[in-house]
Amino acid sequence: MAVPVGADPITLRSADGGVEVTGRVLAHDGDVLTLQTDAGRVSLRLEGLLCDGADCPGKTDQPVLRVAVQGQAGQLLIPALLEAYHRDTGTRLDLDLHEATADDVLDGFPARPFDLFLSPHPLSVRELDRARKTGLGDLASTRQGRVLAMDALVPVVAAGQRRDSIPLAALMRRLSGAPVAWTDSDAAMNLHLLAATGPDLSWLLPEAARGRAELGITWHREAGALVGALAADPDGLGLVPASLGGPWKPLALSGPCGLRARATGRTIRTEDYPLTYPVYLYLPPWRPHPGIAAFLDWVRGESAQLVVRRAGLVDLAGVPVRLEAQGRRLANAIRMAGEDVPLGELQRLVTAMDSHTRISNTFRFAPGSTRLNAPSRSHIMLLAQAIRDGRYHGRDILLVGFSDGRGPADANRDLAAARAEAVKEDLMRALGGDLPFNVGLATDAFGEAMPLACDDTPMGQRANRRVEMWVRARR
Repeated sequence: MAVPVGADPITLRSADGGVEVTGRVLAHDGDVLTLQTDAGRVSLRLEGLLCDGADCPGKTDQPVLRVAVQGQAGQLLIPALLEAYHRDTGTRLDLDLHEATADDVLDGFPARPFDLFLSPHPLSVRELDRARKTGLGDLASTRQGRVLAMDALVPVVAAGQRRDSIPLAALMRRLSGAPVAWTDSDAAMNLHLLAATGPDLSWLLPEAARGRAELGITWHREAGALVGALAADPDGLGLVPASLGGPWKPLALSGPCGLRARATGRTIRTEDYPLTYPVYLYLPPWRPHPGIAAFLDWVRGESAQLVVRRAGLVDLAGVPVRLEAQGRRLANAIRMAGEDVPLGELQRLVTAMDSHTRISNTFRFAPGSTRLNAPSRSHIMLLAQAIRDGRYHGRDILLVGFSDGRGPADANRDLAAARAEAVKEDLMRALGGDLPFNVGLATDAFGEAMPLACDDTPMGQRANRRVEMWVRARR
């Protein structure tokens, strides 16, 4: 049932008067009612209880999906998902949709509960900690935080400018609040961001400072205002979601090693672009109505991913990346190979690439951990389902580990191999320990042999630390 802002409390009583609970309705799954009381969150089975109050649920109540969204893209995406769900299943859900930042959601709880919060970027550590203290549980957990799609932040300048790239390290310094000059003019770099990016940038870069004042950033509520600001400021730099698009000029990310990265559908899907990030669905800790739970299960499937793709975001589906599309990566591997990456290792890499096709699913780990990050956990579940559905029958799957270039090459190769094995173990757990008889699964590692970005920034190092998925017909 829907609960409006400022909903009145209700009271539940047992027939003998031995139980009495008063609170605001958070959710009703058709059997269990969840209330926010002065003592905290309480869930009670309604059978045998009397209910007093205007918001008491009735047996005929239809579920209303209460959604908070941040940003215009989400306001368009949620109705499109519900319409596709209706076409697929014949079930129509009523929608209570309102625009809200993470702070709005946290400030409004529990007076305005939600079934779903669509955030255009991961919540920051500060926001996650505040959610726990508010009573919303661990939104970063796999049960409450789901990756819906991928997006990326792209540095942009006014259309017609000659600038074509920006050093990733310089962008990180500017985001952390330090003054940075353009390398081609010594002019100060003036940073413009959209408000939907969020004032707390700690979710974006490890070095990013928190708060608006100390960053020296000009914030804009609408994309049109940002376009105008860049047009009027020859030294202005914008940072916008790749899904947004606009009449500006995107810049590549560069580094001292000579590598450049551009945001494309493929580099975002593989997370080869360093400023890639997941778009999240955050769920409250209580059990939803079965009708809402069915919609949330549907959102994990291919039909929902098609809607995501049409909305301009990058979906989570794995797509082939053939050898001829990897020429730049291979050229970089050869150009940057040093004494620690001998010719024999490069030849082994080329042979493996030539006999396999890369699949865009790429697995990465939380910083300093062997635990997969959130997008990678979603990739594991999708891959396991694809294997069960027979989409890899007659195929050998090779999980290939790579590392950044810091430290000894042998140690990096060992670490990359260990991470490839960790992905294999996670995949086998998702499959229940059983691999179909006509699907092969193996691991290999090439360490630092194929960098995607320079190692001078944490984001570049993160892009290089990965496990790729390659496939071939079974032999």
